[in-house]
Amino acid sequence: MVMPMKTRYKACLVLALFGIALFSYSAHQRPLGLHAIFCQVNSVPESLENLDNVRKIQLGTGMVLPKGYVPFVEPSPMKADWNDTEEQIQMILSEIDQVVPKVTFTHMDNTTCIGKSRASIVNPKERYCTGDKITVQLDMHDYSGNRKKYGGDLLRARIYSTDLGAGASGKISDFQNGTYHVEFTLFWAGKVKISLFLIHPSEAVVALWRVKNTGYNLISHQGRYTSPTESIDTRCSYDLDTKDEVCELMAKKGEYPFYCIKPPHMPCASLTMVGSFFTENTYLTALEKPLFDNSLIRAAIPHGLPDLDVISCTNETAPVKEKCKTGMEVQFPGGYFLQNVWHPISCSMTRYTAEAEINGCLKGKSLNLMGDSTLLQWMRYFTSTLPTLKDLDLYTSGWYKSQLKVDVDRNIQIRFQRHGDPFVSADFHSILENPTIPEQIDRIGGHQNMVIIFTAGTHFKGFPLHIYIRRVINIRKAIQRLLLRSPATKVILKTENTVWQEGIVETISDLHGYFQYLVMNSLMKGLNIGTIDAWDMTTAAATNNAHPPPVIIENEISLMLTYLC
Repeated sequence: MVMPMKTRYKACLVLALFGIALFSYSAHQRPLGLHAIFCQVNSVPESLENLDNVRKIQLGTGMVLPKGYVPFVEPSPMKADWNDTEEQIQMILSEIDQVVPKVTFTHMDNTTCIGKSRASIVNPKERYCTGDKITVQLDMHDYSGNRKKYGGDLLRARIYSTDLGAGASGKISDFQNGTYHVEFTLFWAGKVKISLFLIHPSEAVVALWRVKNTGYNLISHQGRYTSPTESIDTRCSYDLDTKDEVCELMAKKGEYPFYCIKPPHMPCASLTMVGSFFTENTYLTALEKPLFDNSLIRAAIPHGLPDLDVISCTNETAPVKEKCKTGMEVQFPGGYFLQNVWHPISCSMTRYTAEAEINGCLKGKSLNLMGDSTLLQWMRYFTSTLPTLKDLDLYTSGWYKSQLKVDVDRNIQIRFQRHGDPFVSADFHSILENPTIPEQIDRIGGHQNMVIIFTAGTHFKGFPLHIYIRRVINIRKAIQRLLLRSPATKVILKTENTVWQEGIVETISDLHGYFQYLVMNSLMKGLNIGTIDAWDMTTAAATNNAHPPPVIIENEISLMLTYLC
């Protein structure tokens, strides 16, 4: 009997039964599909022979980009071409394009099959001590059982101990020939499990990179013109194909122009609102769509590796680390969870959980949160933790509305304002009351008690990457201007986090988020700012939700307060 093709590829996700291999799932792993043995698990590693002759690329994160992505060279503001933003954008896009595999996808049989791929620990030991490093080798094979001859699989790796509330990301190297090395540091004592996921095979990475740069039709926009007597909605886009007269937005803000069709009898000044909505449009071909079956996205790799019993092999006291402060270099992994508390590797974070501790740090300070709903989670945390904060009605509407919380006795102000378009809210929002992050920063004079926390990511995923790169370059420029006029102002970046991506992969895939994460970290490099690496935290904790759970928010805020106090 011949199994239908779709069912056959789902079967590749499943652990072979009857003890072929054992695998421990993380708490947040989705159940797998049909159980079958079309794609049986192998645990025997490929030989290390000739690997030394292959250029090994070290990655700075727990995921792999094609050919092992190397972070961008820091664009120095002192260079003459730094002000040529478009040239800088094209350079970054070219760098990414060069590392995306030039693979022609012809059949699912040629894509990565996790069940036929092999995993092993390189040079295993009888005893593991805290602080040791281990390397897991992955040799990827396709559905036909052939070893992959190129890299580019988008992977995620972590170690964890559920009972200890512990987790850490892995650093992945791509040998560009189907073999990967995953390096873990054993940060804590106890039983440690290994978790490996294939987010997308390299063939899907190629498809998504093409989709990312094809056009603007994955998100639809409408502009609303209003007058005392009527309201008219018209079509808007970054690339508006029309012979009608249009009104132009954003160009004066140093951003790519955004256009809305102008009603014949209404002026451009009457355009006050814009709505952005997900569509059912797709740039994927019929051949490519099976690559994004939900069962093939973020699929657990059945590695059959044993749990590690890690012990403390020394009685020496760990050296005292300096307190985390702005200007420190970002690394990956940059920390680990233990007892659900984040422990940065290169510095010391103070845990702020009690009301008195948080109020004591925030006393006299003005916090400006600029971004998306992941910073709205911070506002809700402050509300639940600090009952002395009072809300002031700013007379805005929508779930993304601006907020201001104050504690008059302690002179604390906490303000949230969402970033300007693109912002996919499935609703209409004011184009006048929601400036971009660079605009918001430029409106702040700054002082020693002023704090700016910003994030930008999720709402840009449905657009070509050059839109995001230009925005981040403009954020960098605004921060440079701010720190020139007010060096004492604290600026903190919260990176975007990993997400669950079923259903609308073209507009929310973690591949898009990962590209953006790398762009943001690279372009913020060298600035005297603090970084809260939400990507690292959510990878280590395997949360995989657009809105991480309270334990992540609590640790993000503790790290932010450590930068301040």
